[in-house]
Amino acid sequence: MSAAAVTDAAPVDAPVAKGRPTAASVDKLSQSAGSAGADGPSSGGADGSPSLAKVAVAEGDSAESVADDAGRRKSVGALIGLAAASIAVIALVVGAVFTTLAARSAAHSDDLREQYTATARQAVINLTTIRADSAKADIDRILSLASGEFKSEFDGRVDPFMSVVQQAKVSSTGEVVESGIESADDQSAKVLVAAKQMVSNTGSAEPQARQYRFRITVSNGPTGMTVSKVEFVG
Repeated sequence: MSAAAVTDAAPVDAPVAKGRPTAASVDKLSQSAGSAGADGPSSGGADGSPSLAKVAVAEGDSAESVADDAGRRKSVGALIGLAAASIAVIALVVGAVFTTLAARSAAHSDDLREQYTATARQAVINLTTIRADSAKADIDRILSLASGEFKSEFDGRVDPFMSVVQQAKVSSTGEVVESGIESADDQSAKVLVAAKQMVSNTGSAEPQARQYRFRITVSNGPTGMTVSKVEFVG
């Protein structure tokens, strides 16, 4: 080597020249960085553990899953609560309707029984109260409540009955002592009636007391309550 070449060479401990890096040095640094990035810690730790980014993503997914489960549980709980409340409301409504209908049915039944009883009692009073001077009106009053079998039987005996009452100068007054329904439905009822009668006529000096027990069949027809059958019972 010549002295000039030795002189031109930079000493080992000479300072690094300042200035812009050369293109060759930039390319070399870029290649080194790329190699380091490919083999570096971005894909995982030095011991093979997942990177912080992957752990963060996994934890985020887990949190979302827990939140979704909690949301679903709340939704199911809300639906169950709503269903239970709906069932309770329906039960209350049904109970109220049933109670109302039962009360109406009971009231209707009581009213019907009262009408049956009142009709039977009036029929017995009409049958046991008759006077010679008002025989025609008294008989008409009996017939006003008559229907069916009773009306047919009494219609055929009106004239003979009125003649006997007038000739014997009968005067009788009836009174109901007790009454009760033997059986009843929406169409008819059998009513037992106990009655007493005070009777006077030309053949007796003093009024005589008589006791009767009747079974009165009352029919509930289009025109109202009527007496369709009269029976004497012991």
